[in-house]
This record gives sequence, structure tokens and C-alpha cells, in this order.
Amino acid sequence: MQKTNQPIEPSQAGAESYLEAIFVLTTEGRPAQAARIAEYLAVTPVSVSRALSRLEKNGDLLSRVPEVRLSAQGWARAEAIVRRHRLAERWLSDKLGLSLVEAHREAERLEHALSERVEQALWEDLGRPLTCPHGNPIPGLASEPLPLLPAIPLERAQPGRYCVDRIYEQLEGLEERLQWVEDAGLLPGVSFTLESDRRVTIQGVPIEVPEAVAAQLLVREA
Repeated sequence: MQKTNQPIEPSQAGAESYLEAIFVLTTEGRPAQAARIAEYLAVTPVSVSRALSRLEKNGDLLSRVPEVRLSAQGWARAEAIVRRHRLAERWLSDKLGLSLVEAHREAERLEHALSERVEQALWEDLGRPLTCPHGNPIPGLASEPLPLLPAIPLERAQPGRYCVDRIYEQLEGLEERLQWVEDAGLLPGVSFTLESDRRVTIQGVPIEVPEAVAAQLLVREA
């Protein structure tokens, strides 16, 4: 998953981090270009180039230009990491009561440790959830993939009644912004009124959404 506010040293950004980044960008409909991967992981372009070369040699990539595309092997590896991360977030949030920020942080550790057996048991115990607490699909467990409903970033929405659909993964790693979202109550499933620009009313309380958050908060008509 996308990392925390602190810049990541090249030695810390392992192959799994790059696979995750490519998977997330691709499934969010954003071309996984090298520059975007560097921004997403807060690493240098040189680090990305080296990491992609290693993934390519390992058979995880189909192509690197004009955008990075995963091979079937790479996609399966990336999907497994994302699945464990989002499932861990759901457990940490629902069962242990951790905040969105804390759940994301701890899931970064657990995503590398869960076995398939524990992963399946967790999913069953949680009632077979389809999404993480941020509204993003948990891939590869349900027999039918969760269809993504049409949603747009809040910054592009016109005044009207909306429902929070999901939070872009990139926002999850920006702890201060994610904490703002949770404190404001703009969580998946919550309805609100967009008055104008980034000014919203939620449960009768007027709020101005920061520009950086409005770009990462996906909403749909209520």
C-alpha cells in the first residue's frame, strides 16, 4: 500500500511495494507510469527504474512503456499483497477499533505475514467483507468481484447530494489528511450535501474540504 508521510529510502521499498503501487494505480484507472510510481512511493526515479528492472527479470512485468503493465504472475502477486492489506485493515478497524490511520499503518506490517489459511479464516470471521474500511475492494476472495460504482473525485463534483464511495489509496498513506477525513466523518457510505466548490454540509455541519483531500475522495450521487 501507499506509504506514510516519511520519504522511503530505496532499500526500504521492496519488490512488493512496487507491485502494490502498480496494482493500485492500474485498478484506480490511473496509468502506472514510472514517474507516478515514484510519486506514489516517495522514491527517486532512479530507484523506480532499478526496481522495475528487477521485476522485469523476475517475470512480473509485461511492459514498462508507455506505462508499466504486470504479467499474470506479477498481477497475482500484487493482488495477494493488496488483499492481505485490505483484509487486515478491516480486521483492525472492525474488531480492534483502530482508527483508519492506525489500521493502515499496522496493515503495512501484517500484509507481509498473513498466510493463506489465516487470510481465509479472517475473511470468514469478518463476515466475508467486500471492501476495506476506506471503501476499496478486497480482491480475490469473493466468487464475484465487487463492481465499482461510477464515482468521481469530490473536486470535480457539481453542487448536489452525494455519498462517499471510497478513498484513493494514495490518501491512506498521508496520515494527517486521512485523519482529517475520519474526524470530519466523510467515510464510505456517508451522505452529504455539496454546497459549492469544496464546501459541504454533513449532518447539518458545514465543512470546507481541503483541496488535497477533495482530489482523493471519490463520491457518487446519493
